[in-house]
Amino acid sequence: MKPLSLADRFFVLQARTLERAALRFVAPQRILRVLFALIARIGGRLPRGMIPIRDRHGALWFRPDAVARDAPVILYIHGGGFTIGGPRTHAALVGALAKAAGMRAVAASYRLAPEHPFPAARDDAIATYARLVEAGTPPIAIAGDSAGGCLSLSVLQHARDMGWPLPKAACLIAPIGDLSGSVEARFGEAENEILIPPQWPARIREVYLRGLDPTAPEISPLLGDLSGLPPTLIQAATGEALAQDSARIVAAMDDATLDLWPGLQHVWHLHAGRAPVADRAIAQLADFIKSHA
Repeated sequence: MKPLSLADRFFVLQARTLERAALRFVAPQRILRVLFALIARIGGRLPRGMIPIRDRHGALWFRPDAVARDAPVILYIHGGGFTIGGPRTHAALVGALAKAAGMRAVAASYRLAPEHPFPAARDDAIATYARLVEAGTPPIAIAGDSAGGCLSLSVLQHARDMGWPLPKAACLIAPIGDLSGSVEARFGEAENEILIPPQWPARIREVYLRGLDPTAPEISPLLGDLSGLPPTLIQAATGEALAQDSARIVAAMDDATLDLWPGLQHVWHLHAGRAPVADRAIAQLADFIKSHA
């Protein structure tokens, strides 16, 4: 791995101090949504000339220059602990992935907790996939980060069980696989976790599940059947808490690879267009998708 640039190191420091403190001490999700939106707007940059288009379902569509209007589609499901984030916060990441792959991409919109607890997010993600299938454009690949990685796995399991066309590849960034057990302890024990404090996952599980059984496969896809899914590449930061889930997911799948990056924060890809290490990681995801298209 190349040495981190000054910009890369700046965003690591920002995650370790400002962002981690916000996730630890700020409980209201509405405030965190505003903070996340501001950080995302400043911290990432869309490819030059790319203007996302919002559809009537709230999803954002990305089409790089010189890419055909009927080019294959990558479905991206954003993270944010099921409580914050949206297509706009992940626009730089998704736009960069579309450009690097030379394909179209759509960033799904889904309802957030605590206003809309489980199964709202899962239902909306599945509905987005179903609309693509019904339109005759099933996604060539599905991708997602953190909570979005969890939803991506759940969508794949549902599509497989329903007999829908499956993508040719999946790309996940530090996905949540298992919401059972003591999530607070797992994050507290991860000594190299730069971004997420133990209080954050404990808090989001409470508002997202509202007392539901976290061992249900629809909630924790790692506790369900992960066989028969497309080839998958998972990227995560070495030593982050969700690298553990990532390793367990890889072990449970038929064809999956874990790619660990040292010294970085959870989902560093959000700084696409401004942090060279984010652009390199996204380029590898794009290469994986193209190699299976």
